[in-house]
Amino acid sequence: MSVYAVLGAGNGGRALAAILKHMGHEVKQWSRSANALTDTGAQRSIEVTGQVTLCVSIDNVTCNMAEAVDEAEIVFLVVPANAHRDVARLLAPHIRGDQGIVLNPGRTAGVVEVRNTLLECGCHELPIILETQSLFCACRNCGPHSVNVISFKKDNNISCIPADRFHEVSGKLSAIYKSMTLVPSALHTGLENIGAILHPAPVLLNAGWIESRDIFFPHYYCGISRSVAQFLEKLDDERLRVAQQYGVQVRSVKTWHEDMYGCKGDNLFETLQKNSAYASIDAPRTLMHRYLTEDIPTGLVPISELGHAAGVKTPLMDMLIDLGTVLLGTNFREEGRNLRRLGLEGKSLDAIKAAFE
Repeated sequence: MSVYAVLGAGNGGRALAAILKHMGHEVKQWSRSANALTDTGAQRSIEVTGQVTLCVSIDNVTCNMAEAVDEAEIVFLVVPANAHRDVARLLAPHIRGDQGIVLNPGRTAGVVEVRNTLLECGCHELPIILETQSLFCACRNCGPHSVNVISFKKDNNISCIPADRFHEVSGKLSAIYKSMTLVPSALHTGLENIGAILHPAPVLLNAGWIESRDIFFPHYYCGISRSVAQFLEKLDDERLRVAQQYGVQVRSVKTWHEDMYGCKGDNLFETLQKNSAYASIDAPRTLMHRYLTEDIPTGLVPISELGHAAGVKTPLMDMLIDLGTVLLGTNFREEGRNLRRLGLEGKSLDAIKAAFE
């Protein structure tokens, strides 16, 4: 039996905590918000439906970070990526060098931001820091302490800083990641940020409908029409060109779906339409949603910034960042994971690559 800490009480965190507990491990769950733990904390119970059916009682649910991570061998960080910096600040006084932190997922440059934050906060004995390319499943809340697992991802890339310590935690990670591929650096996981392609653009292009509707509007089926899908493929080409400039091989958004969900089409539109796991996923009902507030600053911004540093033009990404900035009144370029915030401003490509290893 291993001891795991799950930081985050959203749908992904609850699913992860429940499945780890069902496997027989000791699990402690933390949330920044006492309200998020009220129902779960009263009984420590989580019910999972969908691809797996189970009901478990978590060993400890708490808002106390020291209590949550004490004795944990692996600390899973399952919060929106734009909260990584804040949570890392809370984690810094309590994390040890023999523990592992896994960002689920890291989005783009997650491990760099978390490592920098721990160092800034005086954490001199850095833990092993890892990030996954994607959450291990697609899931949605279906009650105060219940989560529906729509589908499990067929495989997941994972990166580790430093890479030569991966063997120390790989066995414990296999409890939840049945199919796990270690990639050479966090540039591989970060530049395969599919959420940055599939989330912001469809929301921005459907902004009027999203803000005025009161009916179910499936994000992937209706929000990504044939013309929107064609736009996404052109947007994805920018991401692929950035990766190529850094010598990183990543999958196109279409190929990623084929690998993760086993659905294939002649183009992205047809591939998404054939993905039954997306049928029940509603589009956001407000622009103030993680598809924008997370995926622009921790996806489009760092990919665009890495592109600019490498001399790769990203006009579509830049347009979306600017449009999101105007509509939400938030300067995503300034507040997101730009090169300055990541400590990479003015660095050579080799130095940037080294920061992700």
